[in-house]
Order: sequence, then C-alpha cells, then structure tokens
Amino acid sequence: MSRNQIRRTNQVGGTQLVRVLVGAGLGTCLVVAFVLLHVANIRAAADLKKLETARAKQEDVLKSARLLAERLRSPRNLTERAQQMNLGLISVSQLEIVEAPTRKDWQATGLAKEAR
Repeated sequence: MSRNQIRRTNQVGGTQLVRVLVGAGLGTCLVVAFVLLHVANIRAAADLKKLETARAKQEDVLKSARLLAERLRSPRNLTERAQQMNLGLISVSQLEIVEAPTRKDWQATGLAKEAR
C-alpha cells in the first residue's frame, strides 16, 4: 500500500467513526430525554391522583356540612331546640305569624305626663 492509500483509509475510517459516535451520542441523548420525560409524567400522574383524592375528601366534608346545616336550620329542629332550651319562643314556623305586643311611643308617654 502506498502512503496516499493509507492516508485515505485513515481519513475514511475516522469520518465513519465520528459519524458512529455522533449517532450514538444523539441516540443516547434521545433515550435519556425519553426516560426523564417518562419519569416526570409518572410523577405528575401521582400528584394528580393525590389531588383528586384530596378534592374528593373535601367534597365529602362539604356535603356532610351542607346536610348538617340543612338539618340544623329546619323549623322542626329549631322548635325542638327552643323547647329543650326553654327560650320562650312560641313558634319558628314560617306559616305561623305571631304578633308582638305594641310598644308605647316614648313621645306619647311624655305628652301624656305633660297634659296632667
């Protein structure tokens, strides 16, 4: 083999080696990027699942609180509680209206005293 042929062989082999190394590096980078994205996707899915369970718990608490508030606001319950506490309330029903006794006007009482 001549010197020129040896040089060409070395150069051709070198460019092929560089191409293989660049291709392997690029392939490795793509695989690493895929793995990192896959791990991030799994973590995001786990976080989403945690948030969904926390929201479901909050919705259950809210639902039970609404039911309790409705039960506590019911006229029947208020009437029973008033009787238990003996507050002297006559009725809390919206159907029954109880008139309060009329109060004397303070000016009318003052005029009546002056007229005497």
